[in-house]
Amino acid sequence: MSETLSSVCSEIVDCVNRTAPETIDGAYLLVGTPAMRGNTIDKAQARRVSEETFRIWTRRLEPQAGDLLLAREAPVGPVVIIPEGGRIGAGQRTTHLRASPSKVSNRYLYYLLTAPFTQERLLGRAMGSTVAHLRVADLKSFALPDLPPLPTQQAIAEVLGALDDKIAANTEVASTAEQFLRTEMDSAWLQRPDREAVLSDFVDLNPPTPKPNDSQPLYVDMKKLPESGWSIDAPDRREAKGGARFQRGDVLLARITPCLENRKTGYVDNIDDGETAIGSTEFIVLRARDGVAPPIAFLLATEARFREFAIQNMVGTSGRQRVTASDLARFALPKPGEGWLADFGNRATALFEQVESLHKENTTLAATRDALLPQLMSGTLRVRDVEKLASEVGA
Repeated sequence: MSETLSSVCSEIVDCVNRTAPETIDGAYLLVGTPAMRGNTIDKAQARRVSEETFRIWTRRLEPQAGDLLLAREAPVGPVVIIPEGGRIGAGQRTTHLRASPSKVSNRYLYYLLTAPFTQERLLGRAMGSTVAHLRVADLKSFALPDLPPLPTQQAIAEVLGALDDKIAANTEVASTAEQFLRTEMDSAWLQRPDREAVLSDFVDLNPPTPKPNDSQPLYVDMKKLPESGWSIDAPDRREAKGGARFQRGDVLLARITPCLENRKTGYVDNIDDGETAIGSTEFIVLRARDGVAPPIAFLLATEARFREFAIQNMVGTSGRQRVTASDLARFALPKPGEGWLADFGNRATALFEQVESLHKENTTLAATRDALLPQLMSGTLRVRDVEKLASEVGA
């Protein structure tokens, strides 16, 4: 008799399906389905709450590191692992799972549930003509493939986990580099009390860009922009009409709610030099002017006071408010000291090149993980055949 999700979990507890009161500076996070896309926790999309609210909303099952959250609706299927720290719990439309350690490794269960063949079956069980959803009862009775012995599960999870751990380490290095540059820029330039310049002195907004020669230009969906991210996701090659055109080194800024408020920004580093691409009319393109390094445009576009200025200048009806390029162009800035902008730009460019290298490595690591996952889970590839890979990644 095959195992079910219920038989391999000691706990399967549905979330509190109502909106928790938000605390802007809350130290606790409730992770709903918008914060689970890509099977990682996007803290910018999670709901910040107070400790008291967190305890009330997680009273059915206190979160532990290694527990899983599975999205039951909008969309169905994403799974995330609760990290160490004890301050992340189940938000709306999610189910909290705790693996039974005598049956299954929690990290193996995570990879099993995120495997393409499992995701396809989960989606197949979803109900609803308007918004697909999984019932908790169907989730509990969800049949799993035959599980290998625990030592094999742990070995598979170690191989795939080594790749994910390396991706996380690279991401942390990139984040530290950004913070270093941001701190230097703020203390040496932006903290000056005088305001003798405006954004358009350093950045061109929505500059003219040649049309792509390709009949199917690169296209970027605004919703795929990261939260103040170093790089946009790989653009799709598909038909696109109108919209803002951009090229390598540009910065893309979402200009409508809620994407603007969620700090959706991308630094374009993953298209070839000379290649142009297209987004929607809901982007504003920022391009560093001559003598200004492209990373400076990105750091300005993600600077807290600039984002506040952008939000304050939004106009339009509720739910579709937007900011214009002409409004952003008048954001007041200090006039930097002679030579400082060039020196800082050189340092920022060197660090951005390192970060771009890390981003490319992460892309390769993720592709390797995604290729290995179904093969290891199905048994068509043996752990010992890829053990060396895990040791090399962890070195």
